[in-house]
Order: sequence, then C-alpha cells, then structure tokens
Amino acid sequence: MGNGENHESLVGKSTLRSDTIEKSAGETVFSDDFDMPRKIWGGVLRSPVANSRIVKLDTRKAEALEGVHAVLTAWDIPGTNLRGNLLGARDDQPVLAEKSVRAAGDPVALVAADTRELVQEALNLIRFDWEKLPLVLDPAKAMEPGSLQVDERGNVIGHFGYERGDVDAGFRRSAAVVEETFQTQSVDHAYMETESGVAWVDASDVIHIRCGTQMIENFRFIARILAVPHNQVRIECPYVGGGFGGKIMMTIEPFLALLAKAAGRPVQMSLSREESILSSTKRHPYTMHYKAGADAEGRLIAWKVDIVGDAGAYTELSAVLCKYSMVQASGPYRCENTKVDMRMVLTHNPVGTAMRGVGSPQITFAIEGVMDTLSEKLGMDPFAFRKKNYLSKGEALATGQPLKREVRLAETAERARRTLDDSLPSNGGGESPGSGFRKPLRARGFASNMTGYGRYGTVADASVSLQLDGSAVVAAGAPDLGSGQEGGYRQVAAQVLGLPLEKITLHLSDSQTTPLVGMTAGSRQFLNTGATIERAAGPIADALKKEAAKLLEAREEDIVLSGGKAHVRAMPERSVNHAQIAAACAASGVYLSNTGRLVIPPEPYPGYESAHEAGWVDYVFGAAAADVSVDPDTGEVTVNGLGICHDVGTAVNPQTVLGQFEGGAVFGMGLAILEDCAVADGRVEAHDFAQYLLATAMDVPEIGTAIVESGEGAGPFGARGVGEPPNNTPAGAIANAVSNAIGVRVTSLPITPEKVVRALRGGEWPK
Repeated sequence: MGNGENHESLVGKSTLRSDTIEKSAGETVFSDDFDMPRKIWGGVLRSPVANSRIVKLDTRKAEALEGVHAVLTAWDIPGTNLRGNLLGARDDQPVLAEKSVRAAGDPVALVAADTRELVQEALNLIRFDWEKLPLVLDPAKAMEPGSLQVDERGNVIGHFGYERGDVDAGFRRSAAVVEETFQTQSVDHAYMETESGVAWVDASDVIHIRCGTQMIENFRFIARILAVPHNQVRIECPYVGGGFGGKIMMTIEPFLALLAKAAGRPVQMSLSREESILSSTKRHPYTMHYKAGADAEGRLIAWKVDIVGDAGAYTELSAVLCKYSMVQASGPYRCENTKVDMRMVLTHNPVGTAMRGVGSPQITFAIEGVMDTLSEKLGMDPFAFRKKNYLSKGEALATGQPLKREVRLAETAERARRTLDDSLPSNGGGESPGSGFRKPLRARGFASNMTGYGRYGTVADASVSLQLDGSAVVAAGAPDLGSGQEGGYRQVAAQVLGLPLEKITLHLSDSQTTPLVGMTAGSRQFLNTGATIERAAGPIADALKKEAAKLLEAREEDIVLSGGKAHVRAMPERSVNHAQIAAACAASGVYLSNTGRLVIPPEPYPGYESAHEAGWVDYVFGAAAADVSVDPDTGEVTVNGLGICHDVGTAVNPQTVLGQFEGGAVFGMGLAILEDCAVADGRVEAHDFAQYLLATAMDVPEIGTAIVESGEGAGPFGARGVGEPPNNTPAGAIANAVSNAIGVRVTSLPITPEKVVRALRGGEWPK
C-alpha cells in the first residue's frame, strides 16, 4: 500500500492554511451568513427559572399575529420529544418542555415569523405561567439519601472508579502525606459565533439544516424527532465559529427543522449572546478531594481521589465524560496503591457537557497542586520529585491500560520551563506595576499532564478519487472548527498521492454526500479523518506506481510519486505526470477511486475488564510553565508569561500545532484567573462579555512554545491529537506559580483578587 514516500515531503512543513486569507478578509461564509429567498426567522421562548411546573401555556395571541407562520409547543412535535444522546447515556432532555422545566433557559415554545422583530413580538404574546418548585443546587446534597430527585431515575448518572493495591497501608508507610480539596467553576464555551443556522425543505421533502455543529451524525436524532426516515434529513456544516465541545450535541438544529417543516419556508435562527449564555451547556464544575503519600526518597506510594462533578439539570454527555475523568484522575504518575472514585450528579444548575479537555484541566489543577505541596513537604525540588514518578513507555496506567507509545514527560517539562526563560529574558518582561504600595510578588510554577485522544469503538470512513487531469477529490464528514484540520487532511492526501496541495479539493461535513467519521471532538479527528484519507489514498498510490512502472519500463518498487509526477528513484528525468498515468489507468480499466475505513475496536486490558470503555487509544504528554506577579495589596494576578510544550508525535504542520499551543494557553489562562459562570437559583447571572470575563488582547502574556516529536502517535505519520492538551496545563501551572508567590495555596478557580487577599489574610475576607 502507498506509504506516502515523496521526493519532497509535505509532512513537517508549515504550509499556508487554505482558509487564512478568506477569514482574514472577512469573506468566509459561516452559518449566520447563509441567505435564502423567502427566508423567515425563528425564535425560542425559554423558561427564566429552573425547576418549575408549567401552569399555563397559551399561544393563541401569537398565532393570530400577522406575519407569524408557525407557533409550536411540545404537543406539535410529530415524533419523539427527546433530543437524543450518545453512547447509550440516559436520554432525558426534551426538545420542548411539556409539563415542567428543569433548567433556566429550557425551551418552551417556538415561533417563525417574517422578521426578527416580529418573532420577538410573538414570543412576548405567549402566555407562559409557571410555579416554582424546590431546587437542588449542591451536588453533594443531591447524593444524600432522601434528597430531591432531579430525575426519577436518580441523581447519580455516572459512577466509576478503580482500586489498586492497599491504599491505607500505603499511607501508613508514607513519610509525607498531603490532603486537600480543590474546586473548579462552571465555564461558558463563549463561541465567537453563537448557535446559528438555517433550515429548509426541498422539492424532494428532504429537510436541509445548515449550521455550525461538531457532529453531522445528529441528523439521526432530527429524523426521530420529525418522525421521518434518516434519508429525509441532511445536515451541512460550513466553517464553525467555535465549538470546544459545546456543539457536539444538538443546539438549535431541532428548532430549525421543526419550524421549517411547519412553516413551509426557509427558517433562520441566531441566538443573541444573552440567550446563548443563558441556555448553552457549560464546563462541569468539579469538587476534587485528593490525598497523596510519598516515601522519604520521593516515590509516590498512595493516591486516594474522590471527585464529584455537577452535571446540571440533564445528563447530556456527563455520564460519558465521567468515565474519561476517572482514567486521568491519578495523572501521569506511577503509584502502586491507588483508589479513584468519580461521580457525576444531577442538579438544577446549567447543563454540563464536553469542553476542551473533557475534565482534564480541572483534574490537572488538583493533581499538580498536590504534587507541588507534597514535594515541598518532602523538601524536594518539584521537578525532581515529578521526574522520579513520571510514567514511562511500557508501564501501565492505574486503570491497567498499557502505554504502548513514547512518554516524554521530563523532556516536555524541561522544554516548557526553558521556553518561558526564552520568552521572558532575564526574568524581566511583562511585570505588572502593582498598586504602588508594595512591590508585586513574583514567582514561577509548572504543571504536567496527560490527555487522551482517539476513542475505542470508532468506525470512520473517507473517500479519495483521482481525476483524469491528475487532481484529486477528497471527502469526509468531519466538521472544521477553525483550527486548521482542513489543511492537515489535504496534506495527508497530497503526501500519499505525491501531489501538490493545490491539486487537492476537499469536501467536508455533509451528512448525505461525505462519508461519516464521527464528531470533531476529543482531539480525535486527525486520527480518524487523517487515517481514513491515508487508507483511501494508499491503494490509489499503489495503482499509480504500478501503471507508471509500465509506462517508464521500471520496477514498481523504484517508482516515487512527487510533485504531481511519478519518476524513477534517483532518475527524476525519467517521469510521467499524474494525468498521463490516470489516462493509462482509464484505458486499462483501473479504477482510481477508493473509500478508506478506520475501525478501532474495544481493547480490554489486564486487571480492569471494563476500563477500555473509558480509556483512549493514546495519550499526549506535555507541560506548561507560568510566570506570575501578584499585587499583595489588591490580590490581582498578572500572568507575565506562559511556556507550553507537548510531545505531538509528528508535527504534520508545525504552524498549525503552534497555533493550537498558543490558543490553548490563552484558553487555560481564562479558566485559571478570569472565567466564572456564576449561578443564582440555577440561572447564570452574566448576560454578556461585560459580565462574563474572557481573556482579551490586554491580558494575553508572552507565550513560549516548543514541540517535541517522538514520532509515535497513533495518527497518520505518527501524529498525535493536539487540539486539547495545551488547554489542560496552564491553570495548574498558574495556580502553582501563585502559590509560590504568596506562600499559600488557593484551592478554587478562578484565582480572583478576593481569593488571593483572603488567602494572604489567613482565610478572612478582606474588610
């Protein structure tokens, strides 16, 4: 099969992304930019309160309003009034509320009208009366016997764990023991493009939905809701203006489909920022109790971990993510005695779902805080302590899963710290001036992490077709979230076929015309789509070499595909171009089109028969280092610099990899010191980005980056998934740096000035 051998390799080159100029010029068409003749607008009536009984829902005045084409409630849904869920998780979220609501922002009714203003007028005319019911907002209390049940099937929707060795005996043998509780906050996905899209019904009665999504396979859930066959629903996904996990499950797709079907007109919908913040899913808040023990030589000998995640009002993906968090709960460290208990619990808070890192940033914050505190208690350098306990290739995680590929934790930690030195020469750049009363306290910290990618049980397909003029068409169902996946896929095809990049046309994300590859999430799509493209292109490359060997009267094994030609190895003057080969293949009846398939079956491993359900195919290992200044008078934290380094296996496009590193660093910094979806009575208090604080250009520090390439990733050419790892380490590194600066640890995120001042005052709130 074709192995991608090229005279001039494209792998490892920083090629210009195909979308760069278009996006920079503001010419890219996103979901909200798509226009259609006879288009009308859609809107949603949402509950302003959590957990309440619907007393009255009267739509008659809205229906009578001129220019209104459809008003729908739960009773108008032709099929199943459930949104659907993945991987067998509990399906408990209605499309439209029927008799009650669980969460603030729950949809109650839909309207389609001629203008956006008319939609709002019609929504205001719907009489919606409710009766407030008791709330359960604390996941710990939600687990207590006799607690109010958010769902009649119980509040604990995910409970996974494992135990290895004798944990209690390990603590008795420990020379130092640390025990601490850490908390992380609810975080909004804060998409640049809010939930947007358009839907219409064509002449064949097929419902088209064009929207920003991370999974076009949601068409199956739409079909179930509309009570139509799967082939009557088509989801087309343009570029997505931000997903980060929040657009895996459906957002507005069912609303668009229902309204377009009922109104008989194209319907467009775009949520305001306020509506998006109110109704969208969030990163799970975690409460993490860690106890760790080490012997006098600095070897970890006991971990005990208890984690409770707040799932919010519906299951969504929380039960699945509970398994993923469990696997990472003991971090990238070896420990002979480990016990982990991980639970996801329903409350009446905003719904939790996947978000960049799937639980890893929260857990890394806790683990790395423990590692720093334990090293201090032992009187050891924090890096030397970690280095003694880092996992290595051939060892197994605490779950029993063997690490089959390279683990370069020490190298990534060293490089991350070094890049910080390089980006902040002489430790002097970017320091906050402080309040002017006392000199800012300044220190550094770092954190290590492992992040999984590639899911067991995956089946993915892609197609490649070589045209008669020597160009190629590639098709796969992976949505492009804006991180450069498209360019990577084109590089894979071009490398295997020996074509210039400009000769590759790529079609993505159409549920009826592109092969399905699963969701773009979990840093898995370069593995999924890249591998299927490689497998589809390989036999075509073999056929080209075979035919070229005939034309050039050479041995097949001596043929090299490069630059749109086939030449004899070491004799580039003896060549034929791809168009000539394609013509010869056509004359000989050789078919130059192929579909590639990737299948990743479940892989049980010794000692934990069901752990394969939670593990990943492979892991990315890396680190972040942070330099911070803390104003001792105000508590303000300034991040002066971040250093990011991960072993990416192979950097197919280094420019794209570094872009992910830098974006992830800023993402993680927001979690550390700024972002917080404060909730009152189950409702998010923020309405916009003036109240919900994101990192701006004024906050972004110097970011140093370094790439380690072991060449041992599970993806094409030995690549690893890098979309999430850079986001997972900064919060832990920043928290450790703050602790080193002020001499006391802040154990909850975000690290706000109030929390810092409280810590400096020995736990008392500032007067």
